[in-house]
Amino acid sequence: MQEKHKRAGRRLFRPLVELLARARVSPNAVTLTALPFSIAAAWLFASGRLIWAGAALAGGGLCDLLDGELSRLSGRQSDAGAFLDSTMDRFSEALVFVGISWYYRTSPALALLAVSALVLSLMVSYVRARAEGLGRDCSIGLFERPVRLLILLLGALAPGAAWLPIALGLVALGSAFTVGQRLVHVLHRRD
Repeated sequence: MQEKHKRAGRRLFRPLVELLARARVSPNAVTLTALPFSIAAAWLFASGRLIWAGAALAGGGLCDLLDGELSRLSGRQSDAGAFLDSTMDRFSEALVFVGISWYYRTSPALALLAVSALVLSLMVSYVRARAEGLGRDCSIGLFERPVRLLILLLGALAPGAAWLPIALGLVALGSAFTVGQRLVHVLHRRD
C-alpha cells in the first residue's frame, strides 16, 4: 500500500486513536478485540449473512487499523505487541476465509477460490516476514492486509451474493501478484 494512503488513513482515525490513548487503552487489548469480530464474521459468512458478516469484518478491520497507531502514539510499542498483532491478524484473516469457504461448501469451485484467496493472502504476509527475518526490506506490494480487507468488505456489503466471488478473485489475483512482486524484489536485491 502506498505511504500516502497510509498517512491519509492515520489522519482519518487520529481522533479515535487519541481518545483511546487518553483512556489508557492497551494496544494489545485493541488487537485482541479484533478476534471476536473475526470469529463473528466467520460464523456470519458461513451462515450466509453477508451484510452482517461485512459489518463484523469492518469492526475487526477497525481494530486492526487502530492498534498499531495506538502503540506508536502511546509509546507502548514492543516486540511482543508486534508479534501478537501479526499473529492475530493472520489468525483472524484465516478464520474469515474459512467461514467463506464453508458458505460455498456446495460449490467446489467457489470454495476452492476462497481457500486460494486464504493461502495467497497468508503468503503475502509470510514472504514479507521471512524476508525481514533475513534482514531484507520487503515493504512493497499493493495487496497488503488493509487492501485485501477492503475488497472483501466491499464484496460482502454489495447488494446480492454475486459480488463476493468477484472480491475473492480480486484478493487471490492481487495477492498472487504481490507475492511475486515481493519474491522478485528480495531475490534480485543485491546486498
